[in-house]
Amino acid sequence: MTTYLVKRLIVLILTLLLVSIVIFVVMRIIPGDPAQIILGIQATPEAVAALREQLGLDRPLVVQYLSWIGALVKGDMGHSINYGVSISELVIQRLTVTAPLTLLAVLFSVAISIPMGIYASTHQNRPGDYGVMIFSQIGLAIPAFWAGLLLILLFAVHLNWFASGGFPGWSKSFSGSIKSLLLPAVALGLIRAAVLARLTRSSLLEVLREDYIQTARSKGLGERVVIYKHAFRNAVIPVLTILGLQIGQLLAGAIIIEQVFFLPGLGRLVYLAINQRDLPVVQAVVLLIASIIVIVNFLVDLMYVLLDPRIRLE
Repeated sequence: MTTYLVKRLIVLILTLLLVSIVIFVVMRIIPGDPAQIILGIQATPEAVAALREQLGLDRPLVVQYLSWIGALVKGDMGHSINYGVSISELVIQRLTVTAPLTLLAVLFSVAISIPMGIYASTHQNRPGDYGVMIFSQIGLAIPAFWAGLLLILLFAVHLNWFASGGFPGWSKSFSGSIKSLLLPAVALGLIRAAVLARLTRSSLLEVLREDYIQTARSKGLGERVVIYKHAFRNAVIPVLTILGLQIGQLLAGAIIIEQVFFLPGLGRLVYLAINQRDLPVVQAVVLLIASIIVIVNFLVDLMYVLLDPRIRLE
């Protein structure tokens, strides 16, 4: 177990280092001079050169990268060009919206997909199974932003149960803040639920055909015990793999959903920073999102061992 953990930690560190290099290089090869864009086309060459020096853009790329990474290690994400404040402060403010939104989307997708997948696998080729498959097809066919618009039309415009967008803030209204995140969470989680329901069904069907399941049934064990204690524990491993990957998809999907519902989260921050060429903010937030994805997948790898101790990296 210790060797496995050490290997995974080494892979995690190397992956984060590689991701940081890729993000840094991509930010530097994007067309356009950030200093020129910030000052406008009427700015003099002297003013542009002065701003480039202030931002550190005139230094060699290696020096810029090492300076950026050194500051990140110390917890300094830099300062926003447009907002004029610490990026860490901006990120913390926006995470109070994006983190609960992502969590609600994950809870929604898991809460409906796992039971549906189990039900479909235990009722194969019956009406319930066909219903789950139809749901998964619809969920896969509808983009998250389109689902968000449909939810707004139904629950905000016609039924008037929810606001069409906005976020009141946790300090002003906790219940109102939760309520404002429900529709975007459903829109984000719908396609993920469709994928997980389909995967749970196929994975559990495969496990239920194994010999040890038939042996468990022949011993007189109840069907619920066979399914939930023996079959599902092995069937859930590929589901966890996809769920870990979906965390990244949820964070990426939040960029669009937060525009649809006008939520002041990380996605909206990145969107505005890209439009305004606020390079330090884009770099920091993209690296943060990528790091979250890598760390989540690292935790999923550890969960494999808890579910099946036979799994090891050779």
